[in-house]
Parts: sequence; C-alpha cells; structure tokens
Amino acid sequence: MRAVMLRGPFRLEMMDVPKPVPRSDEVLIRVKAVGICGSDVRYFHGENPWALHTIGKDFKETKSFILGHEVSGEIVETGEWVSKKRVSEKVGILAFKGCEECYYCKRGFQNLCEYTLHIGHDGRWGDVEYPPGGYAEYMSIWASNAYRLPDNVSFEEATQLDGLAVAVHANNRASISTTDKVVAIGCGAIGLMILQVAKTKGASKTIALDTWDKPLEKAETLGVDHTINVRKNKDFVEEVLRLTGGTGVNVVFDTVGSSETVKTGLSMLARMGRYITLAVTPVKIELNLTDIVGGEKILTCSANHLYEDYIVGVELLASGQVKVKPFITHVMKLEEYKEAFDMLLHKEEHGAIKIVLKP
Repeated sequence: MRAVMLRGPFRLEMMDVPKPVPRSDEVLIRVKAVGICGSDVRYFHGENPWALHTIGKDFKETKSFILGHEVSGEIVETGEWVSKKRVSEKVGILAFKGCEECYYCKRGFQNLCEYTLHIGHDGRWGDVEYPPGGYAEYMSIWASNAYRLPDNVSFEEATQLDGLAVAVHANNRASISTTDKVVAIGCGAIGLMILQVAKTKGASKTIALDTWDKPLEKAETLGVDHTINVRKNKDFVEEVLRLTGGTGVNVVFDTVGSSETVKTGLSMLARMGRYITLAVTPVKIELNLTDIVGGEKILTCSANHLYEDYIVGVELLASGQVKVKPFITHVMKLEEYKEAFDMLLHKEEHGAIKIVLKP
C-alpha cells in the first residue's frame, strides 16, 4: 500500500509498504481522511513532542515511521476476536491506548500513562511497538478505539475529533461555569474548538487572540464574542481588561506556551482565575509569585484527553454544538503531502489553518 513515511528531519517520502494485517483484537481501517496536526509538523522538524509531552524528554532523532493520528475511515477487516458485523462501519479513531495496569490507568487517567501506545507517534523512549499512523491507505487499530460515527459527521469532520477531545478535556480541567469569561491565546484548530466547547458549558464571554487575521475571522463565524489581533493591537492586554470591566478573564487557555504568552496570559487573568496551558514546549519561564499567590491564581496543565472526552466530542460534533468545517481550510490528496506541509510551514501566506489529506 502507499504510505507517507517520515524518514528523518525534513524527510517525508511516499513509499510502498506492506498492508497491515489486523491482530486478534484489531480492525483494519481503509483510511478515508487524516488531518495534519501541529505535532506532525514538529516531528517533521526533528522533534518528538509526544515523548516531551509524556515523560518530559525530547529526542531529536526520529526513525522511519508513518505519521498521522487524526484519522477517520471504514472498517474493512476484523481480527478473530472482533465481530464481523463491524465490517463497513464508518469510524473515527481514538488514537492512543494506556497500559491499563499502572496507577493512572486504573484510575481512568490513561492520558497520563507512561507506557501509552499512540498511533502515528515515534516511541523512541521505550521498548514498545508503536502502531503506524494514518498517512496511508490502510491502518490497523484496536477495535475498542474505532468509534462508530453518526451519519451526519463526515470523514473530514471526524479527523478533528482528536483535537476536539483535547478541547473538551481542557475545559473540564478549567471547570468552566456560566459566569466565566474566557480567552484563548492561539486560535488554530485547538483554540477554536476550546472556545466553542466553553460556550457549550455556558461561558459568558469568549475572546480569541492570535497574530493573524484568518483564524480570528473563523472565530467570529463560530460565535466567539471578541477577537484581537495581538500583532496589530499592542495594547491587547488592556483591551481584554476593558472587555471584562477591568477584572480580567476567569480562564486563560494557552495553546502557544511561550514565555511571552505565559506572562501576558497571567497579566489578563482575574483574581482566583485559572490559567490552563496545553502547549508542550521546552521553554524555561520565570514567574513572579507575588501576583499569582496574592491573587490566588491557579496554574493548571491539560495533557491530551480521557477516553470519555472523545465520546463527548462525537456528541458535540453530531449535534452541531461544535463546528469544524469552517477551519478545515484545505482538503488535499495524500500524494500532495509535500505541498500540504509547505503550506503549513507558511500558513499565513496560504491561509492554512487545518489541512486534511485523503488517500
């Protein structure tokens, strides 16, 4: 079958590789659509964001493997332990699986499992077999991780369920309530979904911050209350304070994770506010605890998602409470992977927010 292999930093190649054979507890998926995630772009640069995310280490070297974890498709074959009735099911893929034996897995926090298996991610930090991802015509996946999709959810839309589950988890970590004013720093796909989920939880005001206009225009079409281009408006912190009556926002979601976004995020956070970072970056940050402690501000991290967050994401997408089509800016053939990655490396030039590939 055809598959796009990451051969090393800045080396993606279309190759012929063996078609997977599903194991006893797996199903074989004919991939219908796969999204290019920001972590895929970081792998392309020679980073290993999943290792950094999971155990705090960054292995620069990458081995040959198939990227792609934002996957949807159709079941075409089942392993011996899986019902044949599942053949032809339209499914979205929950991309990771915990060991089910460790302290965290036994308590339902598979996202914190040190032995996580994750499709489309390089597992250089452990002696584990990592399943190949979805930049291919076919892929095998644990049957339990192939979720049947409602008829009104397209394959292209379903690629965003992984990110939507991340957005659901982040909102749960923030304990969003009906009185909360919320800001998202960085409004790529994750930021745009975070603000939509916050609205479903009753957030009274949502504010989107970004450095270019395209995602902010999408935010407006998706019902975000206020948008600010921080490159054009240097007084954006003051503007956020003005929009919140001088108190600041109750919740900051930081999807960027730079020293500057941490600094500005905390400066616009109200007393007793919650600062949620989702970014996996190795930056070192100096914090002045006076304002944080004096204001009883809470710093929280949100890593990946729980299994149930994915199910909630399916419901939100099927019900129309969260929309993803507006920010899927490009749908391209798998063979156009080089052009697609180049577009994401120069996203403002091409107006690219989320690109979906179709084998």
